[in-house]
Amino acid sequence: MKELMIDYLDGNLTGELKDFVTKHIEKDGRWKHEFGKLKELSTLMDNSIELTPDPSLRAEFEKMLAEEIAVASTKPAAKTIHWSSPKMWMQIAASVAILVVGVLVGNKFNADSQQQELTALRLEMEATKQLILSSLGNQSASSRIGAVNASYQMNAMDDDIVNALINTMNTDGNANVRLAAVDALTEFADEENVRKALISALATQDKAVVQIALINLMVRLKEERAIQPMQQIIQDENSIEVVKDEANYGVFKLS
Repeated sequence: MKELMIDYLDGNLTGELKDFVTKHIEKDGRWKHEFGKLKELSTLMDNSIELTPDPSLRAEFEKMLAEEIAVASTKPAAKTIHWSSPKMWMQIAASVAILVVGVLVGNKFNADSQQQELTALRLEMEATKQLILSSLGNQSASSRIGAVNASYQMNAMDDDIVNALINTMNTDGNANVRLAAVDALTEFADEENVRKALISALATQDKAVVQIALINLMVRLKEERAIQPMQQIIQDENSIEVVKDEANYGVFKLS
């Protein structure tokens, strides 16, 4: 949503996607607040100017440095440190204690900071997930393709997203949307449930371009279990010749 709002501010969104972001900002107070901060930041960046230091600052600094050096040269030599002094050891112990406390506090601060970052990341991923799932039901094919492409932002496999992509691959009315879903599922092709879904789709697909894409994918994955559904395509009288040719090629490569 943040990336969409940035594109929205830059004027890169059009059509239904622009309307979607506009309505989302207006209805959701959290995103409205976030949009306000982004807008303010964008305004500051647009109005920023390069600051040039006053040349007199360097002269004044050099003068002050020369004075400090002159004063230091007139001071008596430093006293000899008596390491056997109990007072010295107490000072050292106090210094070490302060250092240890500082390290512990710093570690706790870093841990808290990391936890906050992880929480923010989880919230962002959940928001992305919900946006993807809701957009896959959009009436616009371009919006559904955009939702499929957004699934690449998921750093790990999510069962809800995978199931939605499988459903889109098998049932979406637009061939391009189905192709986009196949490409997205390829990212998780090492998972057995995804692999089985891709194999099963060969036997049920009614879009020729999707069948060809799946056949090529099975050959690339060296998936021998796809031979049987390819043979079914070859034997099916309703299969068009170009798909049968691809299926024959796939059976040849996998056998």
